[in-house]
Amino acid sequence: MTEIDYNKILSEFRTISDLTKLTIADKRGNPALQFGFVLKLYFSHAYDNDVRMQLIRLIEDYGRIFSDKITHYMPYDGNRLKPTKGFDYIGYFTDHMRSIPPEERVEGFDAELYGFAKAVDRDEPTPYHIGVVARPAIAEKRLGNKNNALGRLEAYFPADWPQGDYSKLLTVLSRWAAIGQPIHGTFGLGLVMEEGAGRGPFVDLAFPFLKRFAGFDYPDLSLWRVRSEAATTPVIRSINWLTLIDDERLEMIGGIDKTRDALNAACSVHSYDGGVIVQAGPEPKIGDINRGEILDAYRSVAEVLKPLRFEDFGRRGIFEGLSPPLDDKDETLAWLRRFD
Repeated sequence: MTEIDYNKILSEFRTISDLTKLTIADKRGNPALQFGFVLKLYFSHAYDNDVRMQLIRLIEDYGRIFSDKITHYMPYDGNRLKPTKGFDYIGYFTDHMRSIPPEERVEGFDAELYGFAKAVDRDEPTPYHIGVVARPAIAEKRLGNKNNALGRLEAYFPADWPQGDYSKLLTVLSRWAAIGQPIHGTFGLGLVMEEGAGRGPFVDLAFPFLKRFAGFDYPDLSLWRVRSEAATTPVIRSINWLTLIDDERLEMIGGIDKTRDALNAACSVHSYDGGVIVQAGPEPKIGDINRGEILDAYRSVAEVLKPLRFEDFGRRGIFEGLSPPLDDKDETLAWLRRFD
């Protein structure tokens, strides 16, 4: 596993915004890992055009937020990114989505935006990125419960974007919850990795940060969604500073009043039409385990939402590519239980 000089890294930042200054290189000295805010949302019945249109609207909103940063999109007729300058990528995504026949049950839908410094596509962490994947109707047959995820969205927000006003994250998530009607999701600090590439080559580099800093999320792409297909009840993946659950999942843990009563006093619950967002304290935290930092608010949220957490993995978890003797499933469960 890659040797990391944590003392040097920790000496380089004092605030969350300073995380944008940190880049971790691989053994060859190439940029491989950065840090920021990771937004993960999951959607049911993602084969419906209405749901897919909602996903496109979320991409459109991300493009508005970072209009001066978005530089590329992924086309459907090749494997190389193309510039967004002067191009109606929302119209392009929408036309492609509508071109899929309604009766077609085997074709999924995806769309992605990227933002690169100086508009140059490099093989390195992608600080501005949003991607959605909506699986086809035929995939629903593999779900143990039809109200679990058939679609997912993952997006990065730079660590210095809130400029200390973390209510901006809650505002975005509340707006996106109203637009997209996700079934669950999280928004908080996490690892920023190269998009358009597999996670395997970077897992050994990323994993030590996940083990030491409890507040960091891991952008596992679609791995958790695939691994959780067998769940027979509505489930969630994990928690972060902001954790979203829909009304069905909220009722499974006793409803909004019981949830509020069970949470730490530092936590708050924000309602939207379709569910709630649970906030773990006034601001996001990194949670350096080696320095004895205990994230009490995060722990409280994790305890209340634990009945919803999926743990029934088969042989594999979400950390494909870990070096022996580390076991993917065991380490996945340990990470999901990090606030217990």
